[in-house]
Amino acid sequence: MKQNESKEVYEMTGNKVSDHELLELYQQGLTNKEIADRMGMTQSSVYYRLEKLGLKNNCHQREHVDLNQIRILNGLGLTNIGIALIMKTNVNIISRYIKELRLEDNYHEVKRLLSWK
Repeated sequence: MKQNESKEVYEMTGNKVSDHELLELYQQGLTNKEIADRMGMTQSSVYYRLEKLGLKNNCHQREHVDLNQIRILNGLGLTNIGIALIMKTNVNIISRYIKELRLEDNYHEVKRLLSWK
């Protein structure tokens, strides 16, 4: 996107400063999560704003995960949510890799252990 296009796009929306900031971060190649963290907004808000500005969504653009680390953490009994928190990524990404690795989410096992008396 050219500089003039960036200016034109954010001037068409109502949030000039925020859209300008969002465009700068987007052009730096940051993911939606990174943009959301820096701007103090949710990832879904970033996604919506990018879509409104006619920009390609980059939520998973730089999502690289260590599959071996997922295997190890899963083997230690962590749930997909726990793994996502440790690896600082989205639980949907972890769930996708858990399926690809033919592992199972440990949620039901943890739930069973916690309800055992």
